[in-house]
Order: sequence, then C-alpha cells, then structure tokens
Amino acid sequence: MRIGPPFFIAARSLLGRRKGRAGRAGRESTRSGPSGGMAGAILGIGISLIPLVLVLVVSDGMIEGITSRYMETKTYHLQIAAPDFMARQDAQKGIDALRKTKGVSSTWFEKDGSGVAVSSRSSNAIFMRSIEPAFFADPGTAKYLRLVAGRLIPEGRREIVLGTALAQALKVKPGDTITVITPSQAAAKEAGSGQAADLSSFSPRLSFFKIVGTVSAGYRDLDGLWAFISPEAGESLLAYPSASAFFGVKTAAPFSNSLGKVKNDAVAALAPLYPEWFDPYLARAWPEIERSLYRSFGTTKSMLLFIMGIALLVAAINLGSSLSTFVVERSMDIAVLRSVGATDAAIRRIFAGAGLITGALGTSLGVGVGLLLAWNVNGLIAALEWLINVADAGIALVRGQPSIPLRLLDPGYYLERIPVVIDAGQIALVAALSVALSAAASLVPAYKASRISVQELIRKS
Repeated sequence: MRIGPPFFIAARSLLGRRKGRAGRAGRESTRSGPSGGMAGAILGIGISLIPLVLVLVVSDGMIEGITSRYMETKTYHLQIAAPDFMARQDAQKGIDALRKTKGVSSTWFEKDGSGVAVSSRSSNAIFMRSIEPAFFADPGTAKYLRLVAGRLIPEGRREIVLGTALAQALKVKPGDTITVITPSQAAAKEAGSGQAADLSSFSPRLSFFKIVGTVSAGYRDLDGLWAFISPEAGESLLAYPSASAFFGVKTAAPFSNSLGKVKNDAVAALAPLYPEWFDPYLARAWPEIERSLYRSFGTTKSMLLFIMGIALLVAAINLGSSLSTFVVERSMDIAVLRSVGATDAAIRRIFAGAGLITGALGTSLGVGVGLLLAWNVNGLIAALEWLINVADAGIALVRGQPSIPLRLLDPGYYLERIPVVIDAGQIALVAALSVALSAAASLVPAYKASRISVQELIRKS
C-alpha cells in the first residue's frame, strides 16, 4: 500500500464518515464531524502554540527596541576608547579617518565623567557627557532622545541639559541653576604624575551651570543620570583621571554580521594615526559594551520559551492519548481494512498520518492566531489598559477614593510601543517542532493499532 492511500484514509477518519438516509426527496448524505478527542487535541496544540508564538515575536520586538535605544543614545554601535587627556583637535584626524571607513555612517568624539549635582533643594549623582551638537541631529539619536522642555543642545561653558528623571530628583527645571562638584585640577595633575596621594590636594572643584533643557531617552535608569554639556565645557571640566574619552561610531547595519568587519576596518584606520597608545582591544562592538544587559534579555527570552515549550509538549502528549482513544473508536474500521489485505505497516501509516494531520492542523491554528495577536499586540495592550482603568475608576467611585490610572507600557521604564519583529525562520522552526512532536506522539498509538487482532474483534462483536 503506497503512502497516498493511508493518508487519505487517515484524513477521512479524522473528518468523519459519510452517512446516508433515505427520504422522499431521495437519498440525502451528511458527514459526521471528527471525534471530540481529536478536535480537543487540535485545539490543545493550537492553544499551546499561541502564547509561544506571541512570546517569540513580542520578546524579539522588545529586545530589539531596547537594544536600539541603548545603541543610538548611549553605547553607539562601536566604541573605540581613547586616552582621557586627548584634546578635540587631536581627535579630529581620527574622526575624519573613521568617517571614510566603509560601513560607518557617523562618528563623534565624546568625553564622559561623573560628579555630584547640587540644586537649592536636592543633590544627586550625575554622569556628564560632552558631545558635538551634530550627535543630537543624527536620525538614530533623534528617534529615541526626546526633548521634553527647553532647548536640546547646550552652548558655551555654562549650559547643561538634564535627563528628565535627574531633573525630577534635583527638583529643577529649565532656567534654574545647579552646582556640579568634580575633582579639582590639582588632584587631577597629582594623580596623573604618579606622586603619592596628598589628601589636602583633593579639594572639590565647583562649576555652575544653567539648565537650558530636559530630555528623555525613554528609560529611567538613563534619564536619572544623564547630563549633556558642550565640548568646550567638557574640555575644561572633564580633565580628571576618572573621566573617559572615546570615539563613538554608528554603522549602516548594526544588527548584521558585517559589524565585525566594520570594527576591524575602524581599527585599521586608527592604528597608524595613534601608534603611541592605540591597541585593537580598545575597540568594542555594542554586544560587548552592554554584555550583561543583553545576556539578561536572552536568558529571560529562553526561560519564557522553555515554559511555553513545556506547554507544547503537554499538548503533544494529550494528542497521543487522544489517538489511543481514536484507535479504540476505529477498531472495526481496522478489522475491515485487515480483511481487505491491509498490512501492519499500512495500519501504522494510517494512524501515524492521523497524528501528523492533527498536529499540522493544530500548528496552523496556533501559529496563525499567534501571529495575528502579535501583529496587533500594541492595540491589545491599549484595550486591556483601558478596561483595567475603567474597572479601577468604577471601584474607586464606589469606594469614594481617587482613581490612579495604570500604564502597562510606561515609557519611563519600558517601551512606549513594542516593535513587531517577526522572524520567519524562528516561526518556521517552532511550527516544524510542533508537527514533529505530534508525529512522535502518534507512534505508540499507531503501533497499538497495528497489533489489534481481527479474530478478537469478531469474537467480541
């Protein structure tokens, strides 16, 4: 018996058999539906796949959205460390060389340093970033770094732009003045000379800045520290040893495999320009810069998929149980097939085919509904948020208490909107795994079906 007829018989058995009844108008035919157990197995596989596909698409979207935000506003696509004593004029030749490198879309020289900001009402740690104004006009930066109030770009030596959470912690707004405390120039010179530390030299340096604007990158842990100052201010203020300097590089394709080649080309471009201090290990790509953060994302995604995979495995086991019941229900059909010459192998193929068809139907249902929900996940979250807030407002009204609106996607902590990223390869792999599990679960019932004795069936009938 060829493979075609067994699958045809399996499909007919799953969909039901044609029944006939006589009437005045002639013979009418109807078709009985599939057994409840098999319909439940199809539904079970579909339901288990829906959250798996949803988690896969949403987690990929959130990871890419978070990663893009960090890359465009903080880490860049590549960072190449430079000595903290490097002047802007000396860095310019490196910037020119990097901008000519194939795959590089933009480059800046940045100086960073920590300090303490003090306002009239509060104080807080501060992370100062001294960058060229062109950084703020970059399309990637502009996409994620949002101006909240005032002006985006600081000018001169006495202007500063704060992150929104930092401004809230300091209880200030554009137009107010803050004092920034950093190590003194004397301490910096002594530390750089290698002389023994003299505690009397570590007097703080006080710098006064006017707040000209507040910005938000969409994350509270970033907005709570960031403060942007002009390159002129950074040149004079960020001169102590704990400050850092680097070339920030953005590329045309940060998520592609070509990032490694761009990194090597950037190293080759800078090496002959700064032979006295440059070394290839100073260049790092974005996965290396925030390795712990991205590894945490990957681990969380893997755990979620593992949990969803267990649900899929349970559904496959349920399919095996339903097929065992299906074999009992079709015992007489097996006897008829044997009476017309069907072999044990043919019987096994029929019931293995039934499991394969059931798995394929359940997989199609689960993947289809999962992709539909994932594509509209932002609308579903908005609808759920609205329902929760309406219910909360009603309960608060009854109790006479104020209602506090809930935001499921708070841009101060998470993404304001989840990007929908559908990886066709991953979805196809999940679908193939689901069908394979279904086929594997059908092997035992198929073997049992092939061992049914015709004589015993006749004796029991």
